[in-house]
Amino acid sequence: MPKTNRPSRFAGGIESVAVIGAGTMGAQIAALTAFSGRTVRLFDAIPEAIDRAANRIEREILPAIAEARQISGDSAAARERLTFVPTLAEAVTGVDLVIEAVREDVDVKREVFADLSRLAPAAILGTNSSSIRSAQVTDVVERPERLLNTHFFAPVWMRTLLELMTCGHTNDEVMQRTQAFGRSLGLVTPIITVQSKGFIINRIWRAVKRESLRVVDEGVATPEDIDRMWMIFFQTQQAPFGIMDMVGLDVARDIEWSYQRETFDPTDVPSPTLLRLIEEGKLGEKTGEGFYTHPNPAYKDPDFLRGGSNDDGH
Repeated sequence: MPKTNRPSRFAGGIESVAVIGAGTMGAQIAALTAFSGRTVRLFDAIPEAIDRAANRIEREILPAIAEARQISGDSAAARERLTFVPTLAEAVTGVDLVIEAVREDVDVKREVFADLSRLAPAAILGTNSSSIRSAQVTDVVERPERLLNTHFFAPVWMRTLLELMTCGHTNDEVMQRTQAFGRSLGLVTPIITVQSKGFIINRIWRAVKRESLRVVDEGVATPEDIDRMWMIFFQTQQAPFGIMDMVGLDVARDIEWSYQRETFDPTDVPSPTLLRLIEEGKLGEKTGEGFYTHPNPAYKDPDFLRGGSNDDGH
């Protein structure tokens, strides 16, 4: 990764963090960071999203992090360290690290990073994008040597990974400091040193996801049977369609569009089945229905692997 001869402004630890975007990933990142002992500010442009995140953090996320015991901490103390703020400026002023977790749309992210560059001139800037390279926003960031991809995985207490990727200009000390931050959260934190759309896991996961959707689109099998076979064959507790529900079907769609806008390949257009469910307002866990109904999807039933009759049947 590129080196710079200028004096570093990034030595030392990361003690304060702002998370921008209070959706599934933003809420989890904020909660885990606060649980680690750091002060955290969480912002979303939609006030209702903050309210939903506060509720999920209190009732679901912090208890799950505490139970997982990947790092030591205290839920009550974490709640005290986590602040929900009404403006972007208030969120990022004076923090060491800003993690962007807004929707998977490069134009939206470019707007956010232009504001972050201005409002947080001394902070490390990370994007939690699932597919968009940080290099795609370097031109709107002053001093892009502080910019990188910081890709977390949901749920953060189970998928204990954090992929870091250079924007092409990222300072070595920025990368090392952010890697130390990730490790302090109990995460395995590989560094990707060349530009890779989809990074590591999502390049592989996208191939699995797309082919699973094609099998359904072609009428070969149902989502339930695909997940059932996957869970038996690979001995896992989740499978492609259950994972898509957890991540959000709208997120899965936006990732596919981000590829299609770069490749112009018609095979990169999102799956008709996926688009139909989204049109019906079925986005997965966050709306209570996607490929499965929630909070008790069929794949969690003990009879599911035996071909039980209570499949959701979309």
